[in-house]
Amino acid sequence: MDVTADLMNEREVLTRFKAGRLERTQAVRILTALLSAGAPQRPGPQQPLPAYGARRSAGPGSGAAKSAPLGPAPGAAPAGEVTPGQARSATPAPVSKAAPGTPAVPAPAARTTPTPAPTPATPSDPVARETSAPVARPVGDVDVSGADVAGADGPEADLDHYAVVGIAGRYPGAADLQLHWNNLREGRDTSSPGPLDRPGGSPLEPGLRGHFLDGAAEFDAEFFQLDAADAALMDPQARLFQEIVWEALEDAGCTGSRLDSLTGPDGSPRAVGVFAGVSSADYALLAAQDWTRGRPMPAGGHGDLAAHLAARLRLSGPAHAVDSAATSALVAVHLAVGALRRGECAAAIAGGVELLLHPSRARDTAGEAVGALVLKTLARALADGDHIHAVLRGTTYGSPAHPTPAQRSGPSAPGPAVRETHASTVQRIGDAGAATGIAALTSAVLQLRTATLAPTPGRPAPKAWPRPRSPHGQELPRTALVELAWANGPHVTALLEEFPPPRTSPATPQPPQTPAQPQPQPQAQAQGQTPTQEQEQEQEPGAGREQAAAIREDLVLLSAPTPAHLAALAARLADWIAPATTTGPAPARASAPTPVSGPTPVSGPISAAGPLPSLGALARTLRTGRAALPCRLALTVRDLPQLHAALTRFTADPHSAHGTQGEGFCSADLRSAPHDPYALAGAPETADYLAALWQAGRLEQLRRLWLSGLPVDWAALERRSGAGAMVVPLPPSPFLRRPLWLEDTHLSAAPADEAGRAGVAREPS
Repeated sequence: MDVTADLMNEREVLTRFKAGRLERTQAVRILTALLSAGAPQRPGPQQPLPAYGARRSAGPGSGAAKSAPLGPAPGAAPAGEVTPGQARSATPAPVSKAAPGTPAVPAPAARTTPTPAPTPATPSDPVARETSAPVARPVGDVDVSGADVAGADGPEADLDHYAVVGIAGRYPGAADLQLHWNNLREGRDTSSPGPLDRPGGSPLEPGLRGHFLDGAAEFDAEFFQLDAADAALMDPQARLFQEIVWEALEDAGCTGSRLDSLTGPDGSPRAVGVFAGVSSADYALLAAQDWTRGRPMPAGGHGDLAAHLAARLRLSGPAHAVDSAATSALVAVHLAVGALRRGECAAAIAGGVELLLHPSRARDTAGEAVGALVLKTLARALADGDHIHAVLRGTTYGSPAHPTPAQRSGPSAPGPAVRETHASTVQRIGDAGAATGIAALTSAVLQLRTATLAPTPGRPAPKAWPRPRSPHGQELPRTALVELAWANGPHVTALLEEFPPPRTSPATPQPPQTPAQPQPQPQAQAQGQTPTQEQEQEQEPGAGREQAAAIREDLVLLSAPTPAHLAALAARLADWIAPATTTGPAPARASAPTPVSGPTPVSGPISAAGPLPSLGALARTLRTGRAALPCRLALTVRDLPQLHAALTRFTADPHSAHGTQGEGFCSADLRSAPHDPYALAGAPETADYLAALWQAGRLEQLRRLWLSGLPVDWAALERRSGAGAMVVPLPPSPFLRRPLWLEDTHLSAAPADEAGRAGVAREPS
């Protein structure tokens, strides 16, 4: 049966999709049509988005940018209602106005998609443990009558499911999630004596062991356009959390035009909430201990972890720091779900961080961790073409003395659920305090994503995780229950479910053909019919070598805040795609030049798990999902081996590509050069001009314009949605970190030759 948008609403679409009665391509097409009804118009390429935190007037003829504090979204619940435990709510400080000469952009209309009110449902039995016999339970058996349940099941359950579209973290003995998963899968002991390389020495006494992060005192201030002295005053927990938030946003493909398109209820762009779990302030204790009159002190409280971070990244959603001891990060996730459910933001970042820096908190088995998730409603994630790591079916929050009905029965799953608890998390990474919840959630997501059960006290080795089945033989999704409680504190749970993979490899869009290599029209188009999205999408590698002769060139764009960052990014991407260039071991690449200051890039959060994406998917994700920073590299290539070769050449000699158009790549440094020298951004005809170039496959002209600093909204230019707009996880931008500590607060501002730099807090386009 041909299913169309006028026959179903969002709830029915998601219900049929989860039941396997609707293909993903059909579901996303319908959801896109439903969500686009009354959706705001994306600003065109000729209209730059508002500058850092600036609010535009809504009038179509507005020409002046207005600056206003990024306060809570209209209609947000009072602080006492959304702040459980000791949650701290903060409003970002006023931010800078739009750059002089920047044209104003009318505020888009608010999204009008309604969110139905929750309806009570009948409580069910507790979730079956992984040792229990499989028991099938229908969707909709969690009581949502209590105000403490966010995103729980019920008659409107399909609208209250949330997608994990981005994930990042650093854990003991692991600088990225791939290394962390290796540790979890192998059951490795990550404990060690206290780190002696930290300023002031180890916080642990001799004989004690803990689970510590490497490089806790290091930070890449230049990447975020922060003065070194100011960065040295920031709590290292806030610095680590900011880096992980950026990596999670990049993993979600939400640091470029796709981030700008996330609008709030008032039409403000970049409507992303920030919810950070944190419970310690060791850095302030260290500063107070050695304080002398006239010496600057770190700011009190945890504003840097939420409100100030949101302001630095120009995010306009709600921002809260949460302190509820070991449950802090999980409560932050609960608040993020509530904000999404109420429509206060289009996406939300939730996570937590814990560092042990002061000896007064020294204890055996102490742990450190930092992690973050990017969440969207499931319907929005499908319509936006997001890569979905897992589905968050719901969270509960309450006091153990007065549990809600949902907590008495437990969040429900359609089959047996694996449990992640405080005890299992402590065994793996130590007592990580406020970061315990995000560590447990991350462990659950990794197990769901790999279909592998990590070792536990009752399971000494990893184990394959088959999908459970109902008594009637129906295959059920894998589920994981994260459950945390603290003495005299809140009891918080989160129920995760695997996301059903598409029956075939996810299709990805391809840009128009270059004139030299025309592409045959699909059969439907040749017959005068309108081609579907599926017919327009390119096939994954291996779909047919006979098509090699018709492979077209694609436009791959990389950008970074400095030339050193750009070279490190090119080297990282070359290493990542190296397996696609040979059937044997990955070829060695030329080493990137070591930056003058000596920092080394840290590893990214996720490496390729499974086959690499196609060139089209990789190129589109870089164009639409990454920020346009001042140091840029543009490449036109036909396949991944050619991309690998070009990146390797650039890494070996970054200066060889500057200002040249040869060998398929060219770079530019816009830190001191004028952006958009021909003032095309202000011309109303520019959008049509760029669209014509794109449709004609004029990639050379497009890359020259982008290298000149012309703002290009690639997502709007390509006009894709749903499966046709799908992004893929890629290696994150590298951080060139160096130690920054209290004694560095006397550092001067950036050298004169770096005055024109620009970090991610001030994107030129």
